[in-house]
Amino acid sequence: MEYRELKEHRKHGDVGLPVSCYRIQPPYENFWQLECHWHDEMELFKVERGTVQIQCGNDYFEAREGDLVFFNSGELHAARPLDGAEMDYSAIVFSPEMLCGDENDIARIRYVAPVVDGRLQVRRVASSSSLLQMFDQAVELLQNREVSYELRVRARLLEIFASLAETGKNRVEEAEKASSKAVKAAIDYIRENYKKQISIEELAKLCHMSDGHFCRMFKKYTFKTPVQYMNSVRLSAAMDLLTRTDRKVLDIALDTGFNSLSYFIGVFKQGLGCTPTQFRRH
Repeated sequence: MEYRELKEHRKHGDVGLPVSCYRIQPPYENFWQLECHWHDEMELFKVERGTVQIQCGNDYFEAREGDLVFFNSGELHAARPLDGAEMDYSAIVFSPEMLCGDENDIARIRYVAPVVDGRLQVRRVASSSSLLQMFDQAVELLQNREVSYELRVRARLLEIFASLAETGKNRVEEAEKASSKAVKAAIDYIRENYKKQISIEELAKLCHMSDGHFCRMFKKYTFKTPVQYMNSVRLSAAMDLLTRTDRKVLDIALDTGFNSLSYFIGVFKQGLGCTPTQFRRH
């Protein structure tokens, strides 16, 4: 089976808070193990009970009760119980965007992006009581959703990631690359011209790259495809207009670069979990 066929298509959170938590325990419905798959998000996997065999890429190892396992963005991973035992685990699946700001954020440049593209290898398994406590707190915050929980969840994830990264190993030497500068130019161009139609070919030409190479480099640096990034910039502008003005939804859609009302509503609902009208109302 090819790598792309193993991608998980479940949506974890939304564009405003791209994180979800899961608790898997008996009794199950047609479930006994975590099949091999991958997703663009990072994942923290906590063994709640028993012992499981973990696959991370080409590595296999055992994780026991109380172990916290880190799966990187885009990494094939799986887990199965040993000796016929039942799976009992919790997981937090989150976008790397939860850990950093825009392309100029030092956290992105020094830590998050290098981890995503494999230049920095963080600790794979942790079992310290402080990390487990922060993980449990993050799960509880996501479940209860009390006032300011968004900030507290982000803080817990940052603390866990910082602890995993502090003993990280550089796999390749950090260097300024022409491709990263080109992607930054593309980002600036999108932000300045998001109101008009922008093609991948146009952006690739701006960066002096082929379409395919540009798309790979762009996602490596921003964690998004060019289309996803353009839509996020447009959504941000549209949300601002929906909040501050009483303009028609159609006018806002066209003014922020969406070429049709139906596409705007579809992207908005996919990203925010509601329609533009519902967003404005509430």
